[in-house]
Amino acid sequence: FGYNMETTPYTKKSTKAIKIINIILSITVVILLLILLTLLFIVSPKIVNGISMENTFQNGDHIFVLKIGYKYTYGDIVVFEREDDKALIKRIIGLPGDVIKFDTAKNCWIRNDEILQEDYTKELSYNSNYFSSTSQNLDVHTLLITTGITVGEDELFVLGDNRNNSKDSHCYGCIKKDMLIGKYVFKY
Repeated sequence: FGYNMETTPYTKKSTKAIKIINIILSITVVILLLILLTLLFIVSPKIVNGISMENTFQNGDHIFVLKIGYKYTYGDIVVFEREDDKALIKRIIGLPGDVIKFDTAKNCWIRNDEILQEDYTKELSYNSNYFSSTSQNLDVHTLLITTGITVGEDELFVLGDNRNNSKDSHCYGCIKKDMLIGKYVFKY
């Protein structure tokens, strides 16, 4: 009672099609895993919430943030979390060891006795209530307009580009480096 099935061109084609489908599925799974791992550990998509970084970013802009292997310097844009806030996006103005001060007479920021040249800020001057916000820490305010704040070894001084509408280091002082989520890499 043996049944001898001969290989026909039809069975050869279906076997070949199954192999191709298996290869495509395997490649798709590998690509999806690579994308997932990249999004979990290397880059992270974020949505800008608010107006504190205008004109650089608008409310609702989509950005990617590099989470590992980055170095930062003056002018870099970073995303971080504070205890009382969700993710915030600001520009680095001061690095460890820098002395940051606000000169009320000249209406400008000073880093290490040099006036900052900031062509990326939305406003060219600060409004009269820049340091009178109810969220303003009076100790931070006093230091910024007198002797300045020295950025600690594990800290950064950050400001929003829309200075008159930004809750940033001029309100709460320096941020700790361990608050960083990552560094802005591009908008999509």
